[in-house]
Amino acid sequence: MVTARMSSGKKEAGNRVLESLGTNASQAINGFYDYVIEHKQLPYQERPKRRAFTSKEIEEAKAFVDDIGKRRTEGRFARMTIKEARRERTGVQADANAGDA
Repeated sequence: MVTARMSSGKKEAGNRVLESLGTNASQAINGFYDYVIEHKQLPYQERPKRRAFTSKEIEEAKAFVDDIGKRRTEGRFARMTIKEARRERTGVQADANAGDA
């Protein structure tokens, strides 16, 4: 059993609408609970509005993505080719696993 508090005016107006839709408060509430259980959210939950990006932000993002492959890292891998870095990583991992044997 579910109990809800509301003004009598709201209840009467809601019941009239529900009746015109061919249902009643009990069926509407059961349907509401079924939806919440199945979808784990409210049926009328507002979704956050996506903001529009400015043309400057889009250009900055494009430039950042285009520059990703060109960036050099710092540290011991900075001057290595990708092949050398992979070999180095594999060797380090192999040495670390050697103690487990």
